[in-house]
Amino acid sequence: MIKKNKNIKLKSAQEKRLNIFMLFLFLSFVISLLVKLSNSYTQTLNFELSPTELKSNELIISEVPKSINVTISGRGFELLKYYIKKPIIEVDFSQLRKNNTHYIWSERGQLEKIINHFDSKIVVKSINPDTVIFPFDSQFIKKVPVKVLVNPTFTVGFDLIDEFQSFPDSVTIIGPESILKSISSVSTKQIELSEVNSTINMSAELNISQDLSQLKFSHQSVSVVGKVDKFTEGLVNVPVTVVNVPEDLNINFFPKEISVIFYSSLEAYNSIDETDFTVECDFNLLTADNNYLNPVLIKQPLNVKTAQLKITQLEFIITSKDE
Repeated sequence: MIKKNKNIKLKSAQEKRLNIFMLFLFLSFVISLLVKLSNSYTQTLNFELSPTELKSNELIISEVPKSINVTISGRGFELLKYYIKKPIIEVDFSQLRKNNTHYIWSERGQLEKIINHFDSKIVVKSINPDTVIFPFDSQFIKKVPVKVLVNPTFTVGFDLIDEFQSFPDSVTIIGPESILKSISSVSTKQIELSEVNSTINMSAELNISQDLSQLKFSHQSVSVVGKVDKFTEGLVNVPVTVVNVPEDLNINFFPKEISVIFYSSLEAYNSIDETDFTVECDFNLLTADNNYLNPVLIKQPLNVKTAQLKITQLEFIITSKDE
C-alpha cells in the first residue's frame, strides 16, 4: 500500500514538472514573437486595386484584378494585418483620368491617397508600377433565346411529341457591348437521357463558359420540358397532283395515289387522314435523263412526327391536247 502511494506521488511530481516546462516553453515562444514583432521591417506587398464610384453604365473588362506592389516599412505589429487579410486599396474612379476606352491610374495622382491608406507609423518607400490601365466598356442589356441540348433515347414505342422547350425560353444578359454583340443565344449543358417513357420535366444548368464570367445572367438554369407519349405507324393513300403542266399538253401518270407512311402519337392517330397530306410532282423537273415523275410530300400535319412516300417514281405518258 505504501509503495503504491509513493508511485502516485512520483507520477504527480513528474506531471507537475512537465507542465512547468511546457509553460516556460510557451512563454519563451511568446516573448520571442513579441520581440520579433517589435522590430522594424521593410516588405513589398501586392495590393489589389478595387474600383469604386464607377459609373452605373460602365464595366471594367479586365480578366484579372489589377494590382500594384507597394514597398512599406514599419514594425512587425503594424505590418502583421496585411499578411492576415488580403491587401486591397479602393480606387475612386470618379477622380481618375480616362479616354474613350481606358481609365488611367497613376502614382503621381494617387500617392497621397495611398499614403493615407496606411497607419501613420508605416512609411511608403516605393510603388510599382507607377501607371495602371483599366480598360472599360459600356454596360448593355440583351435578351437571347435558350437552346436546349438534350440527347434522349426512348423505350420502344415511345417518342417525343414536340421539340424540347425551356422555361423561361430566353434569358437577359448584362455586360460589355463588345462581348454581348457576339452572343446570339445561350445553350443548356448537354443532357443525356436513356430509356425514356414518360414526359420529361427537369432543371438544366446553362452552359456559361469561364470566358463569360464577367457577364450577369438573369438565370443560371432553366426548366426543360418535353412531352412524351406512345407512338405508332399509320398509312394513308394520298392523291397525286402534277403541277406546271403546259396548257397544250396532257399528262397521264400511274399510279394516281401514293401510300404515305406516317409516325404519330396514339393521341393524334385517329385525327389524321389523307386530306392532311399533299403530294405533288413538278413537270418542270422532267429532263431527257429523267424518265419518271418524282413525287414530293408537300404538306403533312403538325402532329405527325415523320412521314415518307412508299413510292418515289411514277411512270407517265405525255400527249398533245390536239391529238
